[in-house]
Amino acid sequence: MRLLADDLRRRFGVPPRKPRAGILDALIQTLLSQSTTDHNRDLAFGALKRRFKGWDEVAAARPAALARVIRPAGLGNQKAGRISAFLRWLKGERGELSLEFLHAASDEEAVALLTRHKGVGVKTAYVTLMLASSRDLFPVDVHIHRIARRLGLIGPRVTPEQAHGALAPLVPPGRAHELHMNLLAFGRTVCTARSPKCGGCGLRRHCPFYKTLPSPKAG
Repeated sequence: MRLLADDLRRRFGVPPRKPRAGILDALIQTLLSQSTTDHNRDLAFGALKRRFKGWDEVAAARPAALARVIRPAGLGNQKAGRISAFLRWLKGERGELSLEFLHAASDEEAVALLTRHKGVGVKTAYVTLMLASSRDLFPVDVHIHRIARRLGLIGPRVTPEQAHGALAPLVPPGRAHELHMNLLAFGRTVCTARSPKCGGCGLRRHCPFYKTLPSPKAG
């Protein structure tokens, strides 16, 4: 994975880290991002911030009203129900709507607490903690899962959820955020789901997937 990380760094550079958001803000944004684009996620999160004065108001809102506000992210009823349930649990459990206490928790403790809740899988927990708590965690999304399978880093039957445990030991220490972001860029521009641009990929010599492709016919 170090060779992969180095190759992607030469191609895409070192991605800058955005100013760290609160953990609860990051979690809600990540929940909104599921099965939609970054653009739609941002539209929904912006609407949420404009419509409600704070997370207490969001927790008190009827899920149907919340669903209308976050409609741009898609799956409004499902996401609204999960956000409402999480906020109400957090308020009852901690007495305040803040996840900043997770900064003091271990990676395992923080991930376990978040993934207890419906809609918060390992990927969502890892993204939240990587971005908002600057943890060296490596989230696996559909792009990274596809690339890892093509490169033979995981087997063909390894699920995205299982891939977190399989890939984590391979990630160079301290470079999880860089590798995650650069693999996203790589998956969106080069190693795409359909018609990957293998001819312009410097990794093709080491790629089992590329070796299975038919050779181009001579003109």
